[in-house]
Amino acid sequence: MMKNAKAFLINEQDLTKELSFNDIAQLSDLNADGVCDKEVIDDAISDAQNYIASFIKIPKNPTPLLKDICVKLAIVELKKRNDFPKDALNEIIQWAQDLLLKMANKKIPSEISEDENEPSIRVRAFKIKRKRMDLRRING
Repeated sequence: MMKNAKAFLINEQDLTKELSFNDIAQLSDLNADGVCDKEVIDDAISDAQNYIASFIKIPKNPTPLLKDICVKLAIVELKKRNDFPKDALNEIIQWAQDLLLKMANKKIPSEISEDENEPSIRVRAFKIKRKRMDLRRING
């Protein structure tokens, strides 16, 4: 069963922010008939999203970083289908994997939460005790 475009983390417009429309059309045109193939693009986006889902649960309100990871992975998927050199693609995959592992370990947020913009009071410094140290034994 085919997923709706609304179910995807990103869409074709997000891809055009990274690559030109002509580049995306060329990468998706596997039959070389000069037509942008939406099914190929949707499949690449789906593959990228599934790769992300193997690390973290796909959030309803993803961060821009998570969307950027998905865009780059979708472009990698399109390039894989066009036999691009694997060395350059593996570098991007490794970058994405490192970030996704950090997201999985909750070191980097993957979802924008509503209450994130509200200020919170946090103690971020050491508390100093007012009692003076007795240095007479050290100084003699």
